Amino acid sequence: MANVMDYIKKYGDISFCDMPFGEADNVALCGMYYMPFDKVVSDSFEDEPVDYKTASDEIFELRGRKHTPVGLVLLKNISEQMVLMSKYKRFQEMKVVAAVRVYEKAPAVQFEAATFLLPDGKIVVLFKGTDDTLTGWKEDFDILTKKGIPSNRLSIEYLEKAAKKFDGNIIVCGHSKGGFIAQYAALYSSKEVRDRIEVVYNDDGPGFWDYSYLESETYAEMLPKYRHFVPQSSFIGMMLAHDNDYEIIKSNQILGPLQHDLNSWQFSGKKLVRAEELTDMGKMNDGVLRDLVGGLDDESEKVLDTVLDKVLSGVNQNGLLDVKKNFVPALKGGVEAWRSLDRDTQKKFLKIFSDTPEIVFRNSNRIRKERTEKTYEKVVSAFKYLNVLF
Repeated sequence: MANVMDYIKKYGDISFCDMPFGEADNVALCGMYYMPFDKVVSDSFEDEPVDYKTASDEIFELRGRKHTPVGLVLLKNISEQMVLMSKYKRFQEMKVVAAVRVYEKAPAVQFEAATFLLPDGKIVVLFKGTDDTLTGWKEDFDILTKKGIPSNRLSIEYLEKAAKKFDGNIIVCGHSKGGFIAQYAALYSSKEVRDRIEVVYNDDGPGFWDYSYLESETYAEMLPKYRHFVPQSSFIGMMLAHDNDYEIIKSNQILGPLQHDLNSWQFSGKKLVRAEELTDMGKMNDGVLRDLVGGLDDESEKVLDTVLDKVLSGVNQNGLLDVKKNFVPALKGGVEAWRSLDRDTQKKFLKIFSDTPEIVFRNSNRIRKERTEKTYEKVVSAFKYLNVLF
């Protein structure tokens, strides 16, 4: 089955003026935007936009003209995709401006965004997902334990600046954490900006900390132009309070975490291939994560945050690739950091996960019951159909 690389090759010679930006382009841009555009494009909206091909060539040059992984879980196909896109008219016509990167350790912030100008006058505001840094991963955990992260505020500010600088309809998109903050920015930006948004793409991004946003007027207003894609065995996209209006995409990977890779999503022409429902694993992820995270009280969230801060500081590495290269000292530092915690904090942390086996068992039974009921309904329908025939 085709993937995003096949889409780029098949439709790369068609201008955005002749075939408007669609769901496939969203996957293409979100997938390649893990490359460090901030190193070759200014972070200011006042500076001259850079041709996509020029930016791509400069990034490739900076990386020694070799396709190497951007991180431990960010594989070299991201570099290959960026360069492939630069060879085709469709993406050569794009210009990139204001490639912003905000990186801070306390509180954890890994925020990156860029604006892509299309030849048909539309602008694409693109938010990056989690990079390879431990700070980026800590901010992901903060999504689970805190009522908001700094990237939420930064995403609104960035979207407002892009809308003020450029005319035209706005497309907002992001993958993983990028999809989470893309949705947040679209929901909580000004009414003037929201009215200009044409579509919001959230590619397997997590939900919010409670379900209240689903009942808001702004969510109802956004829903007709909101596209939430999750793979069949989604893991990240099933986290926290999310809508049930997601579209399920087929992946060539089996495990949920591996399906998070946009390069694994299946294409048919310029469309993503849909699946009828989540796999049992996807349903399990949804139920277990909902019960586990939903059961956290304020004290548990504080304990989780304390432990993660302490252990990640003890690991004392910048990114996941560094952890791999320096595994023994990283592991030793993490263990020592854990041991330095007071006994009460350790007990509270372990207690948070003590109900996990019961949660898994409960959700397994639920899924098994649903499957049995569906099988029964199919059998009944088949007999009714035979009765009509004979």
